[in-house]
Amino acid sequence: MKVISVREMSPSAGKETLMEERLRRASGVMARHGAASRIFKIGGGAGAGNYLMINMYNSFSEATTSFQKYSADPELAKLFMERAVNPAGDIMGPDLYRSVYGDPPAKPAAILINRGYHVQRGKVKDMLAMAPELEALFKKVDVSIGVVMPVIAADHEMIGITYRFTSIDHMGSALDAMVENQDFQNLVTKANELGTLKMSRVLNIM
Repeated sequence: MKVISVREMSPSAGKETLMEERLRRASGVMARHGAASRIFKIGGGAGAGNYLMINMYNSFSEATTSFQKYSADPELAKLFMERAVNPAGDIMGPDLYRSVYGDPPAKPAAILINRGYHVQRGKVKDMLAMAPELEALFKKVDVSIGVVMPVIAADHEMIGITYRFTSIDHMGSALDAMVENQDFQNLVTKANELGTLKMSRVLNIM
């Protein structure tokens, strides 16, 4: 299991470069205090143009220890002071998730697709039971998958599925293969019987 903290940043017009610079500095501070910190830009879909800062930990206690340490770091305090004087955009989160299938790899993938399903709690077990079959299908096109569920978030009837690609070209070829794969289409149909697809997006690592 991995504990995953997600912050989404929406830049003001013309402030993208400033936001990126601050994100890199903040990510560096958090990494020094134990977070596996990654920054993504949302290239398409829900929140296109926004940024995600994703921090990962091996346990909740590791996450809370790291949070306390980096929150007390003078460099992070300086960043928030700069933001107060010259805002670059809005920050949403952090939301907290736990991985329930397919932990994120140590080396992050270059491209991710996120798909968020609204699933009633009574149907979660059946939804998760599909994960091994989905993983087996995508292994044929060299794609790994991961599934997360919320711990502290606005929507607790959500399951997030992540597909990991090495490049844009890899994403394109893999999607071409899956669109034509009847077994995958059958899984999609079954998933839509158990829940409702509410969100999808493409993430590019920075």
